[in-house]
Amino acid sequence: MAAEHQRAYARFRHEPIAREGFAFELAASFAGPFGVSRMRHTGRFRAWVEPPETLIVMEVLGGGLWIADRDRDVAARVMLAPHWSPHSAGWDTVDLRMTTLDLDEVARVGAEISGLEPSGVTFGTMTPRSAALARYWTDLVDHVDRALLAHDELMELPLMHAEAMRQLVAGVLAVFPNSTLDHHREPDHEAVEPATVRRAVEFMDAHAHEDVSLTQVAEAARMGPRGLQAAFRRHREQSPLDYLRRVRMERAHHDLQVGDPTRGDTVGGIAARWGFANAGRFAVDYRRAYGHSPSDTLRR
Repeated sequence: MAAEHQRAYARFRHEPIAREGFAFELAASFAGPFGVSRMRHTGRFRAWVEPPETLIVMEVLGGGLWIADRDRDVAARVMLAPHWSPHSAGWDTVDLRMTTLDLDEVARVGAEISGLEPSGVTFGTMTPRSAALARYWTDLVDHVDRALLAHDELMELPLMHAEAMRQLVAGVLAVFPNSTLDHHREPDHEAVEPATVRRAVEFMDAHAHEDVSLTQVAEAARMGPRGLQAAFRRHREQSPLDYLRRVRMERAHHDLQVGDPTRGDTVGGIAARWGFANAGRFAVDYRRAYGHSPSDTLRR
């Protein structure tokens, strides 16, 4: 049964598992294209694994895990499962947290951030870029797991669901070596009509309550994501997604102004409605924009 559960993450063949002293526990929370699971497995386990169809980040919370990819044998507390090649893996006893992300989503967001084509967003190294970034990943997953995935009502909000996904994808792209970190955008000298920016602004204004990607905004503006980024930098000195975040902050400000705590309106609920997953960061950004806390606005 333990092996069958693990095949949900990747296809593999394994050595026989001894029954003596064996114990297995699995708890998982999934929200569409991403999820976080916790697995405890005692006893020797050795497997030969096909490249997984999802991106999997593994955190060793207890025991030990090793992965052999080509001619490398890696044992670390935070590791990326090699989705680019077959590999072998094993442990004697392990307490493992696994975060899974849809590879197409990782490629899409990586392309939007870097200007690469989605097919050009690639990884090739299992370990984080630094110990500090490994700790950042652990803290990020703690937040997403406890503050978001553990609350069904939050995950039912499209903007919160999308924000959680984007946080994890941005984290993976920051923590593990990948092609987006080496890609330097070339300046775009092509003239862009202001109407292109206006079309993008109109689209974001109309769809701020929805899960909107840079690719969708660029399609509405009738140009590519890279050109749209350059157009916004030239005409507004910000990125399109910075503008979208500002619009959502303004909508949250309005909802706080008309909200009524006696009817159950809360700062956290209004922030979540507009896709702000981290209440503390929302409060800091809100105070910077409006000069007082969101709770002060709600109480007025």
